[in-house]
Amino acid sequence: MEISNPIYIDAIWLSAAFFCGVLAKRIGLPPLVGFLFAGFAINFSGLQEGNLNSTIDVLADIGVMILLFTIGLKLKVKELIRPEIWVSASLHVILSILAFSSFLLGLTYLGLSIFADLGFHSTLMLSFAMSFSSTVFVVKTLEARGEFDSYHGKIAIGILVIQDIFAVLFIAVSDQKIPSLWILALPIILWLLQKILSKLLHQMEHGELFSFFGFFATFIAGALIFSLVGLKADLGALVSGMLLVNHPKADELYNRMAEYKDFFLIAFFINVGLVGLPSIPTFSVALILLPFALLKGLLFLYILSRFSMQPRTGYLTALSLTNFSEFGLIVGIVGLQIGLLPNEWIVALALLMSFSFILAAPLNVFSHEIFDRYKGIILKLNKKKNSVDCEPLDFGNAEILVVGLGSIGKHTFEALFETHGNKVLGLDYNPDLISELQTQGNQVLWADVTDSELWDNVDCKNIKTVFMTVSDYSTNLNALKEIARIKDRPFKIFSLSQYTEQTAKYRSLGVDYVFEYKENLGKDFVSNALDFKSM
Repeated sequence: MEISNPIYIDAIWLSAAFFCGVLAKRIGLPPLVGFLFAGFAINFSGLQEGNLNSTIDVLADIGVMILLFTIGLKLKVKELIRPEIWVSASLHVILSILAFSSFLLGLTYLGLSIFADLGFHSTLMLSFAMSFSSTVFVVKTLEARGEFDSYHGKIAIGILVIQDIFAVLFIAVSDQKIPSLWILALPIILWLLQKILSKLLHQMEHGELFSFFGFFATFIAGALIFSLVGLKADLGALVSGMLLVNHPKADELYNRMAEYKDFFLIAFFINVGLVGLPSIPTFSVALILLPFALLKGLLFLYILSRFSMQPRTGYLTALSLTNFSEFGLIVGIVGLQIGLLPNEWIVALALLMSFSFILAAPLNVFSHEIFDRYKGIILKLNKKKNSVDCEPLDFGNAEILVVGLGSIGKHTFEALFETHGNKVLGLDYNPDLISELQTQGNQVLWADVTDSELWDNVDCKNIKTVFMTVSDYSTNLNALKEIARIKDRPFKIFSLSQYTEQTAKYRSLGVDYVFEYKENLGKDFVSNALDFKSM
């Protein structure tokens, strides 16, 4: 059924996405799984014909571009050159290709027609495509758990960026197109862009032009300029964000663009289901290859355990990367264009990616619970004591903890420090933020408060009060669940809350006092204003 009326097109995909997302949420799965099913439902119904397919495709591309731009706003070049990132990413690609290609060549003897025509070069290309993890899925997963800025979150994002660079290089070589000579001037162009964009962003106020600047930086300063010099537009969006990473307004721009990203990425997940109608052979191939998603995760876990990091960091990083990628699908399409892969393999790769999301989603939702259950095994992987993510074994002479040092937590820490001095200690899981605050002379430590190992091992006997000032609800909830396990807890817990339902959940976990700041902000404003008036 061909549909061309824009109103009907929007009604179909928005309705399908909404109802499938709500259904997925109701049964305990992330909404993105529902969006995947929405794509399959539209595909099977035959409603994807006509303009709907192209509309979803365009919206999905916009979402991926904005996603890469926001990643760039959080990504510093120095993070990519850390061995645990570039060495892990490189080793994983090589070992994955060796494992996957060996298995695929073995499958050619099974008699399935889809495997029968695979040659050596075809299996290498498929193995390369399957070695990637999904940037979109990992970012959405980390954000849902409130762990995007965590140490393991930064490692996972860094590995993904290295993988994306491999994919861009492969596509550039496969196209056999010589980039424009303007590519030689790219360093100068980027230097000028950084100056111009920083100046423009500094002048932007907080209205609609601020958001519009984000789109300009993503699609004009980034994607368009890279396309003009013969490079991938996606890479341009990423680099454009990286040019602004040190700008004072980078975090605000990230938060503003993240709202648009979340909406447009719905189209990305729907688009996965629209790639092609599955057949019995392609469905079978996807199911046969699906266990390799778990193999990828185990391989990442082993490689990361060779570096100086805590086992839990390696575990959470590996679990985030346990999936197949949209870039793998793009690599497969390149293989189709140069005659190495038949069209049915593109459908099989799309199904494989979809199934890997469905498999990985609940694993990541319950990642902390899985760690708590199997930590006896996981902790044996790496016993190095000098890792950068070693957590404190005691809190010294501190009597007050401030957990979460963002915009609210930082001011909470400063207010408490004025009255209690060195009895106050701040904790946060963002290593860059902790390094910055320590440089300023603040008494703060890096710690992942959602880690059961921290609360099992740390000495809390001097602690009298804990202020939970983490803005992310998921992180706050996971931390409180771990604190609730402490027997004969010696301290009181005070926590921030945005909504009434959050307050009820916090109190059920033993929080002594909850401050609903959206409700109480007006009261505090009036109180302070009246105090000022009476002066």
